[in-house]
Amino acid sequence: MLCPMVKVIFLDDGGVMNDNISREPQWRELIAKFFVPRYGGANSIWKSANNYAFNRLMDDYNSTIKNTPLIEYNTFWKKTVSQWITDMFIFAEIEPPPVKQRFQLGREVEEWITPRVDSAYPGIVDTIISLKDRGYTLCTASGESSWSLRGYLLGMGVNDCFTKLYGPDLIDTLKGGKIFYKKILTDMKISSEDGVIVDDSSAYLKYAKEMGIKTIHVLHSLKCEEPSCDYHINAPQQLLDLIPRID
Repeated sequence: MLCPMVKVIFLDDGGVMNDNISREPQWRELIAKFFVPRYGGANSIWKSANNYAFNRLMDDYNSTIKNTPLIEYNTFWKKTVSQWITDMFIFAEIEPPPVKQRFQLGREVEEWITPRVDSAYPGIVDTIISLKDRGYTLCTASGESSWSLRGYLLGMGVNDCFTKLYGPDLIDTLKGGKIFYKKILTDMKISSEDGVIVDDSSAYLKYAKEMGIKTIHVLHSLKCEEPSCDYHINAPQQLLDLIPRID
């Protein structure tokens, strides 16, 4: 039975639908498979190049969230992805493409790799399909851009189950404060009472709760419960029993 209090379920990606730990090594392998045939070089060089460049990207990303969380995401991400590509080519000692082409190449890389990654948590695909079949509107609420989310969901075979893939790019706002969730609610034209946020990060869930949205903390049996969250589950498939009981 559809719970009248919950109309839209917002699912985070990494930590809720996909296991970040298992997909990291797959990314390194796929980076090499993408770049070697197109630009030359050895597999090992491109793997190391991505490791170096990705760490620099994440340092920049985390610093930006901490110091300037209200920055315009799309401008920031275009610059960041372009630098990621630049850093990889410099590390690999291979001539990079023209500066104006680097962001598009970065997006092409993501769109090629993400459908090929196999990192979905056990049971999550059936859970997503069941929630959709029960009449819930499904969206993402992730720090990844919508094109990366689309790729992962295509690889899982559940992209068609989702109405909208948030994606900071869709609302031009980093996932770094309550404004992220406020803009999602506005874009979806729903009230906070209509939605529930499912995330493995207690920090992000606190922001969602400040907006009056119900929160579900996915623990994976490894993390302490965050007292401020409304509900806690150990695995995503437990959503099927929990969602109808939310009041």
